[in-house]
Amino acid sequence: MKEYAIRFTQPASDDLYEIARYISDELREPKTARALVQRIQKEVYELAELPMRYAVVMDERLAAQGIRKMLVESYLIFYQVTEENGLVTVLRILHGRRDWLKLL
Repeated sequence: MKEYAIRFTQPASDDLYEIARYISDELREPKTARALVQRIQKEVYELAELPMRYAVVMDERLAAQGIRKMLVESYLIFYQVTEENGLVTVLRILHGRRDWLKLL
């Protein structure tokens, strides 16, 4: 079975940092923040084995770019798979209540 490399874009890395900062500092729950970031990272790195397990986004513009999404708790992780390079690129990590269509 082919194993894919995982790459986070800068916006996705920034999203993850902001999620952790908000939960830790604003909500004063550093343990919860750490646990959530670890869970998100674990789920993302599991895409290395089966990146096609999640559906393409149901938006014509994003689907044409092959953007897929997965849900981890209340967060949507948007990513693309490049078969020929064996690469999964994480584009954004956004709270499900945000207007993600405008952000992508």
